[in-house]
Amino acid sequence: MDSIEFGRKINYVPMTVSLVVGLLVGILIFVFTKITLLAVLLGVTALVIAALLYARSMDDFYGYWEINDEGIKSYDYLNFSIRLQSVMFPFSESQLALKFNDIKGLTVVVGKEMNAPSNILGGSFNAPKKIMFHLPTPYYLELKLNDGRQVNLDLSADWDDTETIEYVIALICSEADIPAEIIKQEN
Repeated sequence: MDSIEFGRKINYVPMTVSLVVGLLVGILIFVFTKITLLAVLLGVTALVIAALLYARSMDDFYGYWEINDEGIKSYDYLNFSIRLQSVMFPFSESQLALKFNDIKGLTVVVGKEMNAPSNILGGSFNAPKKIMFHLPTPYYLELKLNDGRQVNLDLSADWDDTETIEYVIALICSEADIPAEIIKQEN
């Protein structure tokens, strides 16, 4: 089986934009004031602020993970400091690799006032496709691991690919020899 990917991975674009903003601020300050130290300080400050803004706005749009024959590889973007590090140094991210036999339980979590897409454990769906990506409701796979940890794999960005999601759920369940559950969140 080829690798199946979900979500979006943080790439070099936020880092590049942050660097450009920092350089522009630094150059403009230097041109108008001719004070090198002030230009450097404000340039670095602008770079950090731009990176912070990117990291702050990313939580709903990123959640990259992939599945293949060996298991699941994911990036944990739930923590703000990890997102900030990923913006500043996008190629230094560490992947979380899970083997199928490490998985003890699988739950499909569906947000409040949202139904699971059709064909996913008997769910149905009624929101227009264009607005679905921007809804603040969660839609993810919750994996419970044998060592007690819990890993959330985001499905929000790929919610409309029901055949692939259904295939991935069936694959995880068959490889890990576990049943799947569905939970509808109340809050």
